[in-house]
Amino acid sequence: MVQLSEFYDNVLEGNQIKEVVKVLLEKSGYLVLPYGYESTLSGLRRRLGEKGTKKSRTVRRIRSSPDLLVYDEQRKDLMLVEVKMRKAYKETKILLYARMMANYKEFWNDSVITVVVPCGNILYAQKVSELEIKEEYNAELDFERFENIFKRVKTEDTSHFKTEALRVMKKEIKCTSTEN
Repeated sequence: MVQLSEFYDNVLEGNQIKEVVKVLLEKSGYLVLPYGYESTLSGLRRRLGEKGTKKSRTVRRIRSSPDLLVYDEQRKDLMLVEVKMRKAYKETKILLYARMMANYKEFWNDSVITVVVPCGNILYAQKVSELEIKEEYNAELDFERFENIFKRVKTEDTSHFKTEALRVMKKEIKCTSTEN
């Protein structure tokens, strides 16, 4: 079971990664606003995860709400974006729980999941509608490079943000990837 101090450390780390993604999108010309319950209903965050809390459809929908609302003025398009950080040893073995993915498919099928890992291309994204429900993903096969989903992001602009993401993740993980 996760200790309370570890829970808050994980929250801080996840928020930092979310901020890296948010600022990269803003730098690329997107309007980005906080959306998920961690931002709008932060007082409920720990309570909804406590043992004994009912897992009703409403609770599952709230707990799975994406982190960011992203508006692309050029395309006049609005996207919901969930940001996940995973300290994976390989970009080909990314754990995203099947029950969590099932909730995204049920409630947020038109959203985008961004995965940040310390290996490979570091920043990956994919539309939830394009993902199968499973426990383990290969970021190279199941996801796209971040800039392929967010077309206004230039590959040359991602370098600094990848470095920042690695700093947040403390790069203590020894990647077995060929690309870094």
